[in-house]
Amino acid sequence: MTLFFLWLFLRNSDFSLVSEIMGKASVPWLIAAVLANVGALLFRSLRWRTILDPDNPPPFYPAFFATVIGFMLSNLLPVRASDVVRPAILSRRTSIKFSYALGTILTERVLDLVAILTLFVTFTLTSARRFADDPSTSGKYALIKTTGVAAGLLLIVLISMVIALYFYSPAVRRLHDRLSRLLPLRARAGWMSFFDSFVGSLNIAHHHTALIRVILYTALIWLLLSSQFWIVVMAVGRPLPFTASFFVTGLAILGLMVPTPGGVGGFHKVCQVALTSFYHFDLNTAVAVAILFHFVGFFPVIGLGLILLVKEGLTWNQLRRIGEKIEE
Repeated sequence: MTLFFLWLFLRNSDFSLVSEIMGKASVPWLIAAVLANVGALLFRSLRWRTILDPDNPPPFYPAFFATVIGFMLSNLLPVRASDVVRPAILSRRTSIKFSYALGTILTERVLDLVAILTLFVTFTLTSARRFADDPSTSGKYALIKTTGVAAGLLLIVLISMVIALYFYSPAVRRLHDRLSRLLPLRARAGWMSFFDSFVGSLNIAHHHTALIRVILYTALIWLLLSSQFWIVVMAVGRPLPFTASFFVTGLAILGLMVPTPGGVGGFHKVCQVALTSFYHFDLNTAVAVAILFHFVGFFPVIGLGLILLVKEGLTWNQLRRIGEKIEE
């Protein structure tokens, strides 16, 4: 599948022109994009610590180490490895139980989804109109507007579900307990602990200062991740409005859902189509931007992860087995 999507992405492009465009990209701008990626990792670690325990968060380094290694594996493997590896590593280095840490990952996923939907709705309300005013994209405006409305409705439903879960958690837990009986006996306790930790993390709403920090960290994470695209187009000399990054980043995340290692192929193709279809990029420039965009989001995590692995004296085989024997 990876090769198929790469073929779709690269076909009809001129490799020599793509290489030339990439070679002329501004190095300072690309360094800024890499720093934005690293900054997002830092704020992810800070947010996770706050969610885990607002009053007595775990030390920063174990949370940062687990975050970097988890996202490194997610970039290398065709599954969301970070969702399991992160809490597994943290539970080995702190007193936090694996099942509890795993539940907070779901909280992070909900926060990230809310952020992504919010950015897309913001783009629809502030910048999508330009597509209607451009004859070459006016026919696609209705699709963008419809998608924006769907994103807004999904955002409302998601927030409503979280609020309902917060206020009616006992009733939801009873239903969840009944559903857990469909699982093997040895898996039920861990599954319920996972659910309880997710619901428990919602109690951060009682800690107003911590809640504000979590919201602020989430906003900074996604502003940094979105800014990577804007910085890359600046690096190749094709500046776009900053809100365009909300649109293209949102679409690129859909590409990451393609089950390939690190979203290779799917990510690139979606980014390329967005640039050529909506922003009048020629094919070669769109290919170059997609490659650079993926590079600044992929290799900093890989490089930093490898450095930390060497520092900690961990091997790849040890990392693969790190979640096999978690003491519940």
